Amino acid sequence: MTQLPSDQHITYQLQYRKCGKVSCSTCRNGQGHGPYWYAYWRDGSRLRSGYIGKVHPSQLGLNFPVAASISGVSSITGRRDGGQAESGKIPTHA
Repeated sequence: MTQLPSDQHITYQLQYRKCGKVSCSTCRNGQGHGPYWYAYWRDGSRLRSGYIGKVHPSQLGLNFPVAASISGVSSITGRRDGGQAESGKIPTHA
C-alpha cells in the first residue's frame, strides 16, 4: 500500500483496471480486474494517487467518513486528520 499523507484531504475510490493482455477474458468480456481501492490527494497543483487494495480502507484503520456517488462511481471523501467533507459533496482544491 502507498504511504498516504496525514495532513491532506484524501478521496477514496473503487476502480476496475484493465491489464492490457490480449488473451485476458476478464478484460475483454467485462469491466476488468477489481474492484480495487485507490486514494487520491493533491500535492501542490499535482493530483497524486495510491493503490490501497481490495480491502475496504476502514479495515486498514484509514479514516473513511462520507459516501457520495458521482457518475455511477462510488467515492468516499475525508481527511486523514479527522475532518469531514459536507455530506454528498466532494471538495475541490485550486
